[in-house]
This record gives sequence, C-alpha cells and structure tokens, in this order.
Amino acid sequence: MNVAEYLAAHERNTNSYKDFVDEVIFTIKEECEAKGLKIADIKGRVKTRQSLADKIERHRIENPEQHVFDYAGVRIVCLFEEEKRVFSNLLNELFDVSWQSDKKESLGVAHMGYQSIHTCVAFGDSYSGTRYRKFKGYVCEVQVTTVLLEAWALINHTIVYKNENSVPISLQRELNNVSSLLEVAQNIFDEAFKKRTAYLVKLGTLSNNSLLIQLIDYDSLTVYSENKYPELKISEFWQNSLIVDLNKNKYKNLSDIDNVVNKAKEFIEYYMDKRPDLFQFSTDILTKSLGYIDFEFRSRHDFAESTLRAFEHFENHRIGKRI
Repeated sequence: MNVAEYLAAHERNTNSYKDFVDEVIFTIKEECEAKGLKIADIKGRVKTRQSLADKIERHRIENPEQHVFDYAGVRIVCLFEEEKRVFSNLLNELFDVSWQSDKKESLGVAHMGYQSIHTCVAFGDSYSGTRYRKFKGYVCEVQVTTVLLEAWALINHTIVYKNENSVPISLQRELNNVSSLLEVAQNIFDEAFKKRTAYLVKLGTLSNNSLLIQLIDYDSLTVYSENKYPELKISEFWQNSLIVDLNKNKYKNLSDIDNVVNKAKEFIEYYMDKRPDLFQFSTDILTKSLGYIDFEFRSRHDFAESTLRAFEHFENHRIGKRI
C-alpha cells in the first residue's frame, strides 16, 4: 500500500477509528472505576489526513501501514509520577500490547514534556462479539503523562513544535530552565504524595486509643470514620465542609469528635429511624452529631431545614420527658 492509498483508507475509516478510540477510553474508565483509580483527565483523538500526511513526509515513511501506529490516540493524565507506571500496568492487563516505551528513560531533562509512557494497544481475543469485531486489526497509541508534563508539552508544542533546531539558542536555554523547574516541581509533588501515603498507612495501623489522640485533618478523620462506620462511605464534599466549619480551638483531636458522637448517639438513632435517607455516608452521622450537640457548629454548617427542626423537636421531647 503506497502513501496515497494509505491516506485514502485512513479517511474512509475515520469514523470507525473514532468509535475505536471511544471504546478504548470507555474500557479504561470502567476498569479504573472498578479498581478505585482516579484519572485527572483522559481524552482521545484520531489524526486528520493532513496530520498523517505531514508525519509521513517529515519522517520519510515509505510503508506507513507498517510504521504508523498513532493514527488513533488516547492520553491518560494522572497527578503523580508513580501513577504513570500504575496506569501503564493497567493497559497491559486490559489490552494486547504490541509496543511500549518510557520516554523518560530515552530523553533528557530538556525534553520534559515528552516524558510520557507510550503504549500501543489493541483489543485481544477476550473481547468478542459484534461490538469488537469491527475493531479487528486496529491499534491505538495510549500516552500516560502527568498534569505538569501535559501542561509543559502543550506550551512547548506551541512555541517549538517538533523542529527544535530552528529555535534561537537563547530561547532554548530559557525553555530548558523552565523544563528543569517544572521537573523539580513534579518531584516535590511526588514526594508530598509519598508522605501522605505513608501517613495514611501509619494511621491505618494505629490502635483506637492511639488514633483518637491524633490531630483532626482530612486523612485522620477519614480513617476514624472508616473504623467507626465500616459499612458506610465518606462524603468528600461534606467532610471538607465539616472540617471548615469546626471551631479549631474546641476540636483539636479526634477524641473531641468521638466524645460528641457518643453524646449524640440517642439523637442519631432517633433521626436515622425517621429519615434513613439522610444517612447515606458516615459523614452524615458526624455532622448531625456535631449539629445536635454544638450550637456554634449548627449555626456554621449548612444543615437542611428538616434537620434543624429535628434537632429542636428531639431536644424539646427530651425536656418534656424530664418534666
């Protein structure tokens, strides 16, 4: 197949290639959700005929069907360097991999933006039926990169594109300096991520008494909630809201939260019986416990009117019983 025939075939198959890219993205997303892996961004594209023609001409490719594999492409953007290898391994589990390259190992600091892991994937025999039959023989190049590398690649791509030799030496030096600074920033982010991971591991190994003396932060409160209510998930939004609304002088350690939870147990049982729909997360128990016991927190936190009425109704009921 000569170049003209290859480009014509590519143009005819463009819509099918787009379906292929969408299916690759869907498969990756589904598996990430099942494994609890978070992707900062994922996107795909099919090269235009002109883009392919430019690449073939630039690299003087005579048999493009044997040498061009990025006509369909997907990019996975993660946050940290070590996650690149996690997603790369995931691709090996999901697809048939014909080729893989870690650009960081072959390029220097001056090429920071291209330090992604490139993997050529195809749907293997485990994907059968009419849904996948039309993708037989299709290959997709998946790039795994980080947010910082992605940003640098976009900026550098605009200024330099692929012809670095044409860039003035003074500008090359400046771009290389920025590249080095961004790599330092990436290393700092990666180190912070490792420290947080180690902190979470440490929290998970503590006894209950040792955990309760820990200072209140998002991670310590998460571990406390998971231990206290293992059957319930945590609401990230409402947990962040809870921490913001806490009086930090009054609530310093997890034991301060735990004391409130224990004091509010009777109210929580009452309200949970009345409105089980309002207790989907362990965070719901914590916020409502704080709202019932602590009037200051109640005034700060965004409680529903029904919950505010429940606070008053239950307290009035208790007072009436005492009388």
